[in-house]
Amino acid sequence: MPSNQERTDPSSRKSAEGVVAALVIQLLRGESTQIDLIPFLSPFAFIVLPLMALVAAVAVLFEAVPLLQGGFGNIVYFFLFISWVPLFLENDTLRQYPAFEPTGLGILASDLGRAVTAIDPSYDGDFTLGATFVTADRVFTWDGVQWTAPIILARLSLIALAGLLILGAALFFDRFDPSRTRPARRKPGTTPPEDAPVVTFRAPTAVHLTPLSATGGRFNVATVVLAELKLLIKGQRWWWYVVLAGINVACLVVPSAAVRAVALPIAWFWPVLIWSAMGNREIRHNVQQMTFSAVSPLLRQLPAQWLAGWIVTVLFSTGAVLRLALDGDLPGLLAMASGAVFIPSLALACGVWSGSGKLFEIVYVLLWYLGPLNRIAELDYVGSTGAGRPGWFVALSIALIVIAFVGRARQIRT
Repeated sequence: MPSNQERTDPSSRKSAEGVVAALVIQLLRGESTQIDLIPFLSPFAFIVLPLMALVAAVAVLFEAVPLLQGGFGNIVYFFLFISWVPLFLENDTLRQYPAFEPTGLGILASDLGRAVTAIDPSYDGDFTLGATFVTADRVFTWDGVQWTAPIILARLSLIALAGLLILGAALFFDRFDPSRTRPARRKPGTTPPEDAPVVTFRAPTAVHLTPLSATGGRFNVATVVLAELKLLIKGQRWWWYVVLAGINVACLVVPSAAVRAVALPIAWFWPVLIWSAMGNREIRHNVQQMTFSAVSPLLRQLPAQWLAGWIVTVLFSTGAVLRLALDGDLPGLLAMASGAVFIPSLALACGVWSGSGKLFEIVYVLLWYLGPLNRIAELDYVGSTGAGRPGWFVALSIALIVIAFVGRARQIRT
């Protein structure tokens, strides 16, 4: 087991790399060759380090709380992150306390705003970090953040908040003791026998099985697809289907334009944790030796997984399909058809190559946020911005399917 020092080295190394990279960028741009270490290192000490502590504490808390340990926690963290910065930068009350904004953008926006106001009193406080389509016609000199005692104390309070989150995580941490977990539910009227034997299992060892011949056994496509479909939707609670039914009813009663802009993106976000299980179930449950030794697992089982994912995608958006068809929205149907092909293809490729559902959850939620939600046409696989990009997403889906097949063939060989 690695020591604490070994576990913390990567974060410390990345922080040091950031300092070195900043020095190199300053020298390459040539704006100034003079390096004053205290002003130079202050942002790393008062912005970066408290943020690192807070993110690490949130990660520990999410891993300790059972509900937040899996894919649901990843999605919750994503939405917390994307809503936190606008909350501070756009709320008039919170803007009065910029030092408490964890990422440091609040401090930068406030300090830069004062510098701009000094040369342009009409400045309205608007702040954008990153690309912009507005051409700047004036420049101003900014001497950096003035690190006063209140600002420093406010930033250090984030480290104290991280400590409180760690203490909260300790309340949920069970020290990996299975006796503290909730036992599985038993059916009413059944009790375990008093003389039930105690069975001890040894840790599984790697076993290499001999694959069956490609000609052995009869293959029923429908049976395999149905089995994969059952595995995909297994374990969902009744309320999950109630919400899904409500989304589809909403798709039926609103106009097709609203379906494409709002209802369909929601319908194709709800099953994200179902899609994330595609392509990696064998690895997660340690049954790959048995699964890959079946007859033609590459040409039988993997296509069945994709087809089951496609069926889930279409069935879970039945209301949108009917609404677009009733309104004669052919561009919307084409965009939706390409999206229904793209989603399971992305899930399968991510699952096969990563061996878990996390990669798909991160990539898909990011695409969903940037494409359908923020109307970036190149990433809009739903068609919320118009006709969508059916040709592009079909071609990308084919490439992803090929990537999934290559990854699964590699897994079978090893």
